Amino acid sequence: MSGSSPRRAFTLIELLVVIAIIAILAAILFPVFARAREQARKTSCLSNLKQIGLACHMYAQDYDELFPVDNHICNPHLRFVNQVMPYMKNMQILYCPSARRMGMNYLVDTPANEAAGNISYYYYSFDQLPSTAPPPGPPDYLGWVDRMFYSVQCGYGDTTRVMSEMWDTDYWMASDWFCKPVSLGHGIHGGQFGSINVLYLDGHAKYCAKQASLQFK
Repeated sequence: MSGSSPRRAFTLIELLVVIAIIAILAAILFPVFARAREQARKTSCLSNLKQIGLACHMYAQDYDELFPVDNHICNPHLRFVNQVMPYMKNMQILYCPSARRMGMNYLVDTPANEAAGNISYYYYSFDQLPSTAPPPGPPDYLGWVDRMFYSVQCGYGDTTRVMSEMWDTDYWMASDWFCKPVSLGHGIHGGQFGSINVLYLDGHAKYCAKQASLQFK
């Protein structure tokens, strides 16, 4: 027989200690990974909005400096989609990657939503009165935003809003949705209530951490 020592197995206590350490590390790292994933979604959403802005400005070059216009800020946006798609060529751009994570199935990229013109973003150039917007509820819960947020909180009244290249550069052109997540106590992209990505008229997009109703222009 050789003089080598016998193999030593882990004791139960050692195994439990290792499992406890792994559990502690998982509890620490999983939220970090979740925040990193949401940060990636937020960046992708900002890229979407910039591409939407570029398509709108290209459209305006062909139509006397007038941006695409829709019926209301709320879904369905089939009219808007038909105007920008020749300049965009990609329906994926119109869907925020965080919508699926938050269970907004009526705002994700599906054949039914594409056909109906249901997209993930509000669009703020419209030529019909907010009072004629669809009632609040699926597919977008935007009737409330159109009638209450836009008309009452922002003080614009029941008026149209047809945007052009002549408007001030800090006006909102498009943004993430923010109505239903706020009412449920959620913040888009991991921010506070109503925090969203916003596309401005000059084409730049940025993340706004404050409540949307305090910033809208």
